[in-house]
Amino acid sequence: MQHNKINKCALAVKLGLLVGSAVLAMPAFAANETEKAEQVEVIEIRGIRASQEANLNAKRFSNSIVDVVTAEDIGKFPDKNVAESLSRITGVGVSREFGEGEKITVRGASSSTNRTLLNGQTVATADWFILDNPGRSFNYTMLPSSLVSDLEVYKSPQASIDEGSIGGTVILRTRKPLAMEANSINLSLEGQYSDSSEKWDPQVSGMYSWKNEAESFGVLVSAIKQDRKVVRQGFEVLGWPTNADLDAKVPSHIGVPRFEQDRERETLFLSLQSRPNDQLDMVLNVLDSKVDANNHNQNWLIFVNNNAGSLSNTVVENGSIVAGEVASGGTAAYNFINRVSSTETRAIDFDLTYSGETYDLHTQVGHTEAKGGTYRETSWEYGPAGGTGYNFDLRGGTPTANTDVDAADPTQFRPGWIWGGEKPTTDEETYAQFDLTIPVQKGAFTAINTGAKYRMAERTQDRVAYSWHGPQTMVGNEGVAGDYLSHIFATCYDWAQCGLFNGTVNIDAVVNGNMTQQMAHNRAAMEEIAFVGLNGVPADFAKSKNLAEIWAVEEDILALYVQGDFEGEGFRGNIGVRYVDTQQTSGGYEFSGDSWGLWTIDREWLTPEVLEWVETDNDYSEVLPSLNIAFDLSDEQILRFGAARVMARQDWNNISSSITYGSLNVAQPTGSASNPHLMPQIADQFDLSWEWYFDASALFAVTYFHKDVKSYRSFSTFVDQRYWEEGDEWVDVTFTRPENGPGGTTDGFEVSYQQAFGDFGASANYTYTNAERDEARDLTKPGSGLVEGTSRHMMNASVYYENDSVSARLMYNYRTEWYKGLHFNGDELWNDSYGQLDASFGYNLTDNITLSLEAVNLTDEKVVEYNTDAARLFSIYQNGRRFVAGVRMNF
Repeated sequence: MQHNKINKCALAVKLGLLVGSAVLAMPAFAANETEKAEQVEVIEIRGIRASQEANLNAKRFSNSIVDVVTAEDIGKFPDKNVAESLSRITGVGVSREFGEGEKITVRGASSSTNRTLLNGQTVATADWFILDNPGRSFNYTMLPSSLVSDLEVYKSPQASIDEGSIGGTVILRTRKPLAMEANSINLSLEGQYSDSSEKWDPQVSGMYSWKNEAESFGVLVSAIKQDRKVVRQGFEVLGWPTNADLDAKVPSHIGVPRFEQDRERETLFLSLQSRPNDQLDMVLNVLDSKVDANNHNQNWLIFVNNNAGSLSNTVVENGSIVAGEVASGGTAAYNFINRVSSTETRAIDFDLTYSGETYDLHTQVGHTEAKGGTYRETSWEYGPAGGTGYNFDLRGGTPTANTDVDAADPTQFRPGWIWGGEKPTTDEETYAQFDLTIPVQKGAFTAINTGAKYRMAERTQDRVAYSWHGPQTMVGNEGVAGDYLSHIFATCYDWAQCGLFNGTVNIDAVVNGNMTQQMAHNRAAMEEIAFVGLNGVPADFAKSKNLAEIWAVEEDILALYVQGDFEGEGFRGNIGVRYVDTQQTSGGYEFSGDSWGLWTIDREWLTPEVLEWVETDNDYSEVLPSLNIAFDLSDEQILRFGAARVMARQDWNNISSSITYGSLNVAQPTGSASNPHLMPQIADQFDLSWEWYFDASALFAVTYFHKDVKSYRSFSTFVDQRYWEEGDEWVDVTFTRPENGPGGTTDGFEVSYQQAFGDFGASANYTYTNAERDEARDLTKPGSGLVEGTSRHMMNASVYYENDSVSARLMYNYRTEWYKGLHFNGDELWNDSYGQLDASFGYNLTDNITLSLEAVNLTDEKVVEYNTDAARLFSIYQNGRRFVAGVRMNF
């Protein structure tokens, strides 16, 4: 599909092209951009101030609106991955659901509509968390910041840079051996303490770089190992359905969860570089990064909407029941969930640059792949015999929840159900590109750049359900009747049996009431019973493919571009156009409903009468013009203008052929469906920036940005039935499906300042973003009229002190509330305002050895989520403070 509608912004881009044509007639002023880069002052990166000068130097001489962070600056942040470093940049927001930066937003564009490139290329990524759906956003937990030499955030696009971003494109660059001293050694030994886990975790990284005396060949090896005990305690409401009988929104479940994870990250990086002569440069990079992310979660839940008819003493705010009680017999249950999870990314990239007498040729080919997800899940439910009375109150900032039953007494809980399964995902891309640069002296044009790129990508998701109640699970066990699930429950008739009870735990950080006083489960005992055996009876369970959640999406992309670089007296820039053709094929199972959507693969049980793999094609092409021009108003002041058409493809999960749903043992169950016919998000954008470099390490800048978005993702709903195994009945499920909806506009401004005062320095930036959709706000239609990822106000502030021996920095990062999209239950999900204070301190013991102390989230800020109205609380999560002490050695 071709988008040919001409609007004001597109017209402005065309006018920009005409301006470029006029520039051809102007006299040439200087050498081409490559020659100019060679004239830029080379700064030795040592210390905070020097690194900031290098950042400003790169930003100042760029032709586009770009923010830059160098390796030294990353090293001075208390950041263990690149997302945290990016959070210091103007207009960039970061999500921290588990206390560590994972995904970014740029200028109000959601994480899925921004691209991250490693050395200019895609890095495959697969999430470990079972509730995450495969998207376009990059998971930065895979990439430690020590691996990166510098990063650039392009906010105004160029034709020569990959498409795919509405907000901005992040380009991460790794170190090269020929750019370092021979036999360079960098070592870092650190210990990290988290006050939520009360554990010290080791973190070790090392890098060695060698090159020969002729500096024609070099090798760089980097290895990083970072362990972290993650403990997240909190409070959750798992949905806000409208109860017709009460004519109000009612909490679906209210729970007090505790999440624990042993996270182990290992990263290996190898770079080989050969420069046999001045014309040829070849680099081979190999990356292997793995995160073992086994986790378990317990949640003590009351099922409020199930007991809506028994509620009394209710308090209603804005049409929502925010307080109430059930006198007796209320539904409640423990969910104990164990997951074996991991994610691994691999990439191999070959980069060749050849400089001829009349041209420069660049070629890059490579392959990246990732696998991850939950490879085994076991979920057990035990509830109080006869139910329980309970009360709750969500008001006042700290919610309160109490039950009559003693949740720390294991003898009070009887078995309900066991379920589990697998949800592995894969991501893969093979790419090849070439770029040709021809220096010219045609008017003001100094170079013509052209090239092509071809990408073949595939994203998949599998889903397998385990059924311990399946047939044949007790075959061969004489004297034992029934299925294995019945055997478990007959033997482990309360939670005090079978070694399942593992003491008590108190979750009192974010909620009041006795629901915080819980029993802890024995993960090892659960795993033993579920997967090994119990009382001499071998464990057995049926494995069935959950057909509606299995999908594969293939994507072939061809991109062609031409770009002209120009420069004249007092101005410089580039103008170009990028043509992109995308061919998508989405595959999934089409099946009859006679087997409840399951296909048993390890025994004779469930096989649908109709079962066929069906593929849907979706093809489209886009023409993306761009213009960047910088006017040197004086030696210190630059005025920049940029105009472009940009695009972002829809999330993999949204264009798949999947249908998922949540718990069926609740009133009004919900689910999500995908749409393989979704078209990309298109926007026309303007950027206008004024920059004043009033000292070598000083800047004051103001930027205005405007985006005319053609189509946002909207949602529609439909009702379909699903079979509830535990209740042996079909129930109605309300599904939410994405679709292409009306567009809208996003505009705002950025203000940034930084300056050094002797040994002291300060920097601050502020971003205002106003995002509006043309779609009318309809409270009965989830997501209508809302823009994902947009905080109206974001700011960063930093002060530092540094001399030859000591460096210290204090940093604060803040953003106001933002819409995060639809929760897995179909409700609108918002994140409340969040501010985080971090600090770092370093002492140079010698020229080569530095002692460091870092603190993350000093004020112990909590992640708070709600359902559109702040009174409808969704969750409060406490990730706690983290402290890192270590030593860094450079030789």
